[in-house]
Amino acid sequence: MPEKHLLTIDRASAAHPDWATLTERALDDVSRIVRSEAHMLQTSIGAAMEARIDNVVVRLTTIIAMVCGAICILCASILLLHRWLPWWQSFGIIGVGILAAGIVSRAMMSPLAQVRESARNLRA
Repeated sequence: MPEKHLLTIDRASAAHPDWATLTERALDDVSRIVRSEAHMLQTSIGAAMEARIDNVVVRLTTIIAMVCGAICILCASILLLHRWLPWWQSFGIIGVGILAAGIVSRAMMSPLAQVRESARNLRA
């Protein structure tokens, strides 16, 4: 009879692994989950960075094209004024015009910024 009792204990221990094995499996599963989540995060961050870089490149290209166009228009207006005025007067008139445009655009943007700031303060 004692032999049968030992066999049943061995079968029960084989069917139910010890705590060390269970802990090892649980930690292995958790580490696999963490690795896969980190890989997904890295993939999503990489895609977001690539999209952001593409957006910046497009905006910079547009800005550079606009600056080149503005320089060409500036030079054309100076050459047009030079038909009737000396060079220094042509450059002076265009310079004053650009300064006036800058002052006006700054004055127009200042109230917009104040309105936006007050709207943010009201929401908060």
